[in-house]
Amino acid sequence: MPASPSTCQLSQELIFKLTTIFSTPQEVYAQIESDLTNAIGLLTNAEQGRVKRADKRYISLSVAYGLRARMYLSMHEYAKAADDAANAIKAANSEGIAIASRDEVAKPTFWSVDEVNWMWGIIVSETDDVVDTGICNWPSHMGSLNYGYANYSGGRQISLELYNGINDSDIRKSWWLDAAAEAQDKYLTDEQAAFVAKQGYKPYTQVKFGPYNDVVGTTINANDIVLMRIEEMYLIAAEAYAEAGNQSEGEKYFKELLNNRLSTGSQAYLTDYASNPQEAVYFQRRIELWGEGVIWFDVMRLNKGVDRRGCGFPNAECIFNIAPTDDILLWRIPEAELQANKALTPADSPAWTLPKPVEE
Repeated sequence: MPASPSTCQLSQELIFKLTTIFSTPQEVYAQIESDLTNAIGLLTNAEQGRVKRADKRYISLSVAYGLRARMYLSMHEYAKAADDAANAIKAANSEGIAIASRDEVAKPTFWSVDEVNWMWGIIVSETDDVVDTGICNWPSHMGSLNYGYANYSGGRQISLELYNGINDSDIRKSWWLDAAAEAQDKYLTDEQAAFVAKQGYKPYTQVKFGPYNDVVGTTINANDIVLMRIEEMYLIAAEAYAEAGNQSEGEKYFKELLNNRLSTGSQAYLTDYASNPQEAVYFQRRIELWGEGVIWFDVMRLNKGVDRRGCGFPNAECIFNIAPTDDILLWRIPEAELQANKALTPADSPAWTLPKPVEE
């Protein structure tokens, strides 16, 4: 739902306050850390007093730990990130939140906060303005099984390089159509498969996200929007414990997640984890959290850049190899903020140029 005027005003005032008072990223991180630590203390007291959130649109203790775990991961404070991720999992478990089982993700899903693995999300009502628009919403662009822009744009496809790296016993490989543009392992119902075929989707198109109320072809795009899932906390713990020097502890979290994704256990990916935990977890984050809006943070903190070579793009104009230092990866500061904030100069928001296509 759109924010109220008071919420918008508060957000603008907070942004102005942060960018005016603080002059370095370290100082901004310090303020964020202070706020989240204070929130964790207050929410701990609330839980001890048996005060519970009304629903998952609100922040609970598990979400506060999860937010701080994300922050510490971005700061490369791995020991702190690991402990916060573990605490987030523990707090989430007390709320009845757990990793979705292999069977639970063996069909198009990820559309409701009621799903067992969601920690935090935006609850969308059928009467919200964003739904009334019909097609000006997230499900319209990302959904392959409902009515919307995706029906006409050809849907959203996974990188061929990433898809080919997914183990065949991994149920998540079914989240995308195969090379023949068909579903795998009876992942789709007959009705869903017929809808996909009718739309003429390309190979490797995503069918991860289910339609609202599981109604194929629905024009009611009232899917909830996921903001945090418990699986992300397992991946943070897996990476952060290893980077903090406790790889055996990190492996426990890595295995527990993947044992809920592979039919033959997690051994298929454990060799990669043993040799390079951070890269192994980055690969799993690209699969597990695909389409959920978090990978940009990994690209930036790990200095990955964006290399589209070998990804299967049919249009040569879409093949880029963007360096990690390229300014196009940065979110620019709005011009109005540059003009209003005396602590900023145009140099704080460098202009960028479009990347040039490269050879496959």
